[in-house]
Amino acid sequence: MTCVTTSTWSGERLRLARPHTYEEARGTAMRTWTVGDFKISEIHELPAELGLFDGLIPEAPREVVQTIDWMSPDYANEAGQILADLHCYVVDTGDQKILVDAGCGNGKSYPTQPVWSNLDTAFLERLSEAGYERDDIDLILLTHVHLDHVGWCAVQDETGAWVPTFPNARLVVVDAEWQRHLDLMLPDGGDAIAESATGADDGEVDVIARAFYADAETFSNQAKLVQKESLQPVVDAGLLELVPSGAEVAPGVRYESTPGHTSAHHSVRLESGGEQAFITGDFIHHPMQIARPEWSSAGDFDPEMSGRTRRAFFEASAGTDLLVLGTHFTGSGAGYIVEDGDNYRLVQERPA
Repeated sequence: MTCVTTSTWSGERLRLARPHTYEEARGTAMRTWTVGDFKISEIHELPAELGLFDGLIPEAPREVVQTIDWMSPDYANEAGQILADLHCYVVDTGDQKILVDAGCGNGKSYPTQPVWSNLDTAFLERLSEAGYERDDIDLILLTHVHLDHVGWCAVQDETGAWVPTFPNARLVVVDAEWQRHLDLMLPDGGDAIAESATGADDGEVDVIARAFYADAETFSNQAKLVQKESLQPVVDAGLLELVPSGAEVAPGVRYESTPGHTSAHHSVRLESGGEQAFITGDFIHHPMQIARPEWSSAGDFDPEMSGRTRRAFFEASAGTDLLVLGTHFTGSGAGYIVEDGDNYRLVQERPA
């Protein structure tokens, strides 16, 4: 099992600036891993603006983050601020090319997280740099239906209509997670775009509260916008495929239930040639939750369940050769779980 970066990682820029661009956050690095016969490529979308995730994990104010010695410099800065980014993975099995999660997307309406509204990133260009074009993708697997994991399911065509980004790809979602998303959309009420969806922000709004503690109508309207701009074009094209929990969606590629962030959140387990990897989705938002499994994110549907899910996963994975790839991890972006006292840490060296 190997990891390859095509150029030097430029993490220092991330620690010293409020990055908004791929180049500022990543230099020109592109990372790939091999797992048996599978090739996994990380396709970077954008860094989370420094400070955006402050408060994401309520038990971890900056001064507490600073006490976890392995957080800095890869996963937090010296001031204890969380570092995070948004990226997707292409899993190339040789027979199929599978996109795992689909980021925020460009030009979307996100009133609950306006900093990610109306983006204009070079995600598709970076996908091409990794060797994949839009027509090449065979499957899109969603770990869960949240706005920062579904956006590239659709793009606007020359007329402004939303159309599937990957016209040959089936969109695969666990049936219970799809139903959870549908249930958010109340039958009454509009789906008008709030002024905050333009991305403007007066700096006085608690972004964590807006994203995760809104009322039912706000969540409903956001879900309707996500459906309209990202998911319905795929449904209308007949490309949606719902599968049960634990489904093997391709040889060596299967969903694994990791509930807590949402009630039906699923991660993706990869197995090839006697090697294995695990793409987390959001059941692990940040490596800090490896150091402290019971520290749940503000956005978790069931924080206690989320903590139990993580600890059970770490107990089963510690000391094994399971490569863990974090959907929002900065730094190395991946590693192996090892015991660290009563808890765990993420390391780069594969356990013997």
